[in-house]
Amino acid sequence: MTSTDSIKTLIDKSKDYLDTKIELTRLKTIDKSADVLSTVVVTVSILFVSAVLILFASLGLALLIGKMLGAYHYGFFIMAGFYAIILLVIYVKREKWIKTPIANELINKMLK
Repeated sequence: MTSTDSIKTLIDKSKDYLDTKIELTRLKTIDKSADVLSTVVVTVSILFVSAVLILFASLGLALLIGKMLGAYHYGFFIMAGFYAIILLVIYVKREKWIKTPIANELINKMLK
């Protein structure tokens, strides 16, 4: 075997290695993207169903409170006040409760 044959063989094997490495990187990227996307779809679905559940439960509770107080609008005002307090607490704790856990979960999914 001559040195030119050895160099040609080395170049061919290097090309094969590079092609394999590119394909592996592409497949890993597809896998991570699919994992993140499926997690987002499941989370959005759960949030949507939870929102509908909370909406109907809130309407029922507002009507019940309003009936007990003698005027339906009182029940809706009480429920609105309750949600305003919840919104305020969530706003104050948004970094700790929402932003940081979501960022950490996305980073974990991408580095997995």
